[in-house]
Amino acid sequence: MTKGIKLHLDELRTICEEQLAAKASHPWKEPGNKFGHGIRTAKLAQRLRLEICPDDKSVNPEVLTVAAWFHDLCNGQIDHENAGADALPALIGHLVTDEELSAVCDLIRLHDHRKKDIAIEERLVVYPPSLLLLQDADFLDHLGTYDVWITFAEFSYQRKTPLDYAKQFTDGSFDRFAARWRREINYPRAHEIFEEKVKFEVDFGLRMLRELDGEFC
Repeated sequence: MTKGIKLHLDELRTICEEQLAAKASHPWKEPGNKFGHGIRTAKLAQRLRLEICPDDKSVNPEVLTVAAWFHDLCNGQIDHENAGADALPALIGHLVTDEELSAVCDLIRLHDHRKKDIAIEERLVVYPPSLLLLQDADFLDHLGTYDVWITFAEFSYQRKTPLDYAKQFTDGSFDRFAARWRREINYPRAHEIFEEKVKFEVDFGLRMLRELDGEFC
């Protein structure tokens, strides 16, 4: 068999689905939530790449895609980044070259090693673009409409009320959450998307508060 990511993308996606489509990382999350997250993260990473560094030859789009698909392969385990990188060769090593496998595993191993205490300008110089793109896409997928969906599911599972959900937008808890994640976003373009998603969630939550109080919007 001739090895190569480009030659076997469909098979690689199928392997990812077989590994993750039946798993749920939390009891309130839908089965396969990490498979869906990986697929969406890959699409986000490619869209960021096309906007931010479309001509950067150091970024292999297929390597970035496969790393995004499998980045949470071992989510839920201790040190899931290294566990995922260590488990991947047995799953896909027969389809990709050694160089491609090493590049994918490196991205998975480092995807949660965000340098929040280093200035953005320094991150862009020190760390490879593929890693920064994957990290930003990973974060961005957790926000916006999906965050509303999954938080509703979590609050319902915990027997909380709609008011419990909406109050986080006035009691400072959502602001603290956003502030923590804001420091870890890398690219300025990703910051713009982050702020738009945060604004959507805040606007939604505040509207929900008004409607729960019987107001019209």
